[in-house]
Amino acid sequence: MQTQFDVIVVGGGVAGNASALGLAHTGVRVAHICPDVLAPSGDALDARIYALSNPNVALLKRLRVWDALDTTRMCSVSDMHIMGDSAQSRSGLGGNLHFSAYDTDMTELAWIVEQNNIQKALQMALRFVPNLTTFNTNATTLNIRDHGIDITTRNGDVLSASLLVGADGSNSWARQAHHIEHTFFDYEQHGVVANFSCEKPHFNCAHQWFFNNGNVLALLPLPNQCASMVYSCETPTSTHIMSMTDAELAVHMSKLSHNTLGALTTLTPAQAFPLKRMLAKTFIAPHTLLIGDAAHTVHPLAGQGLNLGLQDLNTWLDVMAEREPHRAINDPVLLRRYERARLAPTMEMQGVTHALNRLFQSPHPIVRHARNLGMSLLDAAPPLKRRLIQAAMGQQPTDTL
Repeated sequence: MQTQFDVIVVGGGVAGNASALGLAHTGVRVAHICPDVLAPSGDALDARIYALSNPNVALLKRLRVWDALDTTRMCSVSDMHIMGDSAQSRSGLGGNLHFSAYDTDMTELAWIVEQNNIQKALQMALRFVPNLTTFNTNATTLNIRDHGIDITTRNGDVLSASLLVGADGSNSWARQAHHIEHTFFDYEQHGVVANFSCEKPHFNCAHQWFFNNGNVLALLPLPNQCASMVYSCETPTSTHIMSMTDAELAVHMSKLSHNTLGALTTLTPAQAFPLKRMLAKTFIAPHTLLIGDAAHTVHPLAGQGLNLGLQDLNTWLDVMAEREPHRAINDPVLLRRYERARLAPTMEMQGVTHALNRLFQSPHPIVRHARNLGMSLLDAAPPLKRRLIQAAMGQQPTDTL
């Protein structure tokens, strides 16, 4: 079996599979180390969904997998309504914010896609790449050489390459193997996800509620008058929700969402995962770069976790495509270009999501008034709103303030 490669990609999630595919498309020899995990088959909805921004739709088209997605399981988002805690209490302090794709010169704000839908398309594409070899195992040891790296797998294979791409999630083996330190913040919250059928049509509108205890509820549109719930809540609340029956969960979420979509019916059991912010001290190491959750995680209230990771990949593909002919793919100059390009947008998104989370946890009346008034003032300033949503979706501004 071949053991000499140009790039070794570690990770079998969406970011890992996309990285292996994207790098293979550049013509380099790729070894892909990932456990043998197939996306589940069948018609059941996947509780884990992503709100893909337009730049990442473009990336999936670049990887030639966008057209392979099951379009019957995808839904575009044309509008988004955000409600602050004063809007919900009818206190008169305002706190409503509305974003429209039409007002921001976009065809849609995002696409809601199930994780399994993306994974199936990526896994199918990976099977037909001739210069890619998959090793369905885990990496165990790393040896750094002058001009590359050696990795030993659990199966005993020793693989050599010029470059290692760590796209193996928040508990990244690649990051730990290089002893890269990271900052860490535990929100002491869980993200609870589930899918519902809705009594009322959603009209491709996403709804989000900020509560005065820091909890955030989002109902995101799915096809066939369904919605995906993402509820970021304190650990005791998530524990209580996970103890509910499907019927109790549906009633509780209908009430919490003010019956905006009418009575809800649970389609998938609730799942919960801890919410933590993490930032690696460096995104690069000798002959190595980190992509996605291996380098950073953010609070999910803006739905930007995977979007950041896919833009990491998009940036590295651009760096490779634009490199000078004399530079090898593991040239430290290229790695530094990648890190410089990704550090600022990552820290900015982490800062925004963290600040919003902290802001809505404050019970102080002045803070409460200020945050809701700020939402209302922003809603009354269309140019600023347009710039904000374009920045959040990773697009260049189309006008000036």
